[in-house]
Amino acid sequence: YEAAVEALSKLTKADVGEVRGMKTPSVGVLLTAQATCIMFEVKPYKVAAPDGKGKVDDWWGAAKGELLSDPKLIDRMKEFDKDNIPEAVITKVMPLYITEDFEPEKIKKSSLAAMGICKWVRAMVVYDKVAKEVGPKKRKLAAA
Repeated sequence: YEAAVEALSKLTKADVGEVRGMKTPSVGVLLTAQATCIMFEVKPYKVAAPDGKGKVDDWWGAAKGELLSDPKLIDRMKEFDKDNIPEAVITKVMPLYITEDFEPEKIKKSSLAAMGICKWVRAMVVYDKVAKEVGPKKRKLAAA
């Protein structure tokens, strides 16, 4: 968790702007954008499917419009209520978490800012898991 906060403290608004300005983001950057949307419970935009049949989720558009354009995004991440992450959020983000393209070292090749955000998402997932395992044990011990 501390490493993720440290990674965030090194990010600037300009770094986040650099990610937002990407014309063709890498798979890792797209996964990071989707995971960040999920963590903040931002719904994807619905856009016409490439084949013209129906609509598909546009996480990149949602991330650019709702999160990456927010000048306070880094502060929001630092102040994120990590002790009360809804179970539905963790359930939605886990498939991305276990994807091999959602690794900070891989994402670093495309964007240092996206790497820092990826580290933060991963840290929130780990923190949640530990809190859910340790919390009940602490309460049981306190009651003993």
